Amino acid sequence: GIPTVAVNQTALVGWGRIAKRLFDVVAGFILLVLASPILFVVWAALTIFGGGDAVYKQTRMSRYNTKIGLYKFRTHIHEYHDLSPEQAFEKMGKPELSKVYRKNGDQLENDPRISRLGRFLRKTSLDELPQLVNVLKGDLSLVGPRPLVPEEIRKFSKHSIILSVKPGITGLAVTSGRKDIPFEERRKLDMYYVQHWSFLLDIVILARTAAHVLLRTFSRKAD
Repeated sequence: GIPTVAVNQTALVGWGRIAKRLFDVVAGFILLVLASPILFVVWAALTIFGGGDAVYKQTRMSRYNTKIGLYKFRTHIHEYHDLSPEQAFEKMGKPELSKVYRKNGDQLENDPRISRLGRFLRKTSLDELPQLVNVLKGDLSLVGPRPLVPEEIRKFSKHSIILSVKPGITGLAVTSGRKDIPFEERRKLDMYYVQHWSFLLDIVILARTAAHVLLRTFSRKAD
């Protein structure tokens, strides 16, 4: 027979995957300790002024089509938190916003469902800090493809290498425009990351994420 050589499409297999996991555990723990005062302050503010649970879970897909619960700080006004966008807009007497919301790709400038504190948390990405717990649990990596909602899975082949690695809190897609970039461009960026992964790339993405968050934080204060 003709000898064949197996070529991996990503370095995130074998020792690469193990090394990345060790980095996630060590760096994730350090970041969680450093962020603990902020986590406490945000949790207390949401508990006292927001009503309801300060932290909730969002269903997302991890590698091999497994469902995970991502921890996030609640940014919606309490009475709208468990409602669909259509139900929430109907309840507040603004049903016309449903069409605008869907037309804009499930986004709405100055979304009335979001509290004032929630706007700040989203602008500074502090609402995603609880996901450091997901990193320690093994649900997420610090850096990786963007976590997919269940409905997006059908847009990928079951053999896609993007679905063979853990999603991340941040990634190329996040640092290249957050939610503003189209789905196809986001998929290309995630594919590039998986195929060209290295520790240097992770460090660059983490540094860009930190700079991005600081820039948005100070621009918020300037407003």
